[in-house]
Parts: sequence; C-alpha cells; structure tokens
Amino acid sequence: MTIADASMIHEEALGIMLQSVLKHFDQATGVPAETGVPYLLKGDTEMLDVTAVIGVTGDLQGCIDYTASNLLLDDLLGSVGEKNSADELRCEMCDKVANAFAGNARRQLGPGFMVSLPVVFMGQPEWLALPKNTSRYVIPILWRQKRSLLIVCLENTPPAPFL
Repeated sequence: MTIADASMIHEEALGIMLQSVLKHFDQATGVPAETGVPYLLKGDTEMLDVTAVIGVTGDLQGCIDYTASNLLLDDLLGSVGEKNSADELRCEMCDKVANAFAGNARRQLGPGFMVSLPVVFMGQPEWLALPKNTSRYVIPILWRQKRSLLIVCLENTPPAPFL
C-alpha cells in the first residue's frame, strides 16, 4: 500500500464513520443530527458524560471515541420510549450508537479495517489517554441542540518487513 492509498483510506474511514453516526440519529429517531466544524486536536480533549471507545486494527490502527452528554443520551432514550435515565441505560445507549457506526464502517471499509467491541465508561478516567502519535480529529455533533463528539485517532499501519 502506498502512502497515497493509506491517506485515502484514512479520509474514507473518517467520512464513513461520520456519515454512519448521522445516519444512526436520523434512522433511530427521525431527527437528523448536525455536525459542527471539525478540528485537529492538539492536546487532550474533554470527554463528555459517557464515552464509548472502539479499538481499530488492520490497515489503520488507533481508536474511535464517541462521547455524549447525559442530556443527549436521555433524549435518545426518550425517543425509543424509555422513561428512565439511569446511568446504566445511558451507557447502553452510547454503546449502541458506537456499535452502529463502527459496524457500518467495518462493512464499508472491508477486511483491512477491524474494530473491537466498544468499552464504555462515565466521566474521564485517569487511565484514559488518546494516542499522541496519530492524527486526532474531533467532529462536534449536535442533535436536538444537545452535544456529542466523534473523536477519530487513526494512523496508517506500517507495512510488515520481509524477514
């Protein structure tokens, strides 16, 4: 794979993941989400109330994080008929959104793009650190005026040396 090919896969992956998140909101609720201005993260980012982290291996490696406010997750829960807003249900909803976009990205990008099951947590644990050696893109997502972030930290996998 050439550097140009790897760069194209990186941009394609970013676009597919973003479209998958937007599609999920529209299909699950009938209310489309909007994106804010994407930016390249230089330092650490603020994680919102609940975060799902998905590991990525294959042609690209790193992680994809989806982090959302409790207000957004409560509204999503309400849109599917759930009246309770317990922390466990918020975590399940965040997991569901992350699984939906990761699965869609995996299907579209093929066998060279492998994703893990999401690891979901509340707050910002001390052990969490975004990879520093990757391009780290943050895409703000607004749904019903409530905030979430898609954080994509991916790098191209170097080719394996011949032995």
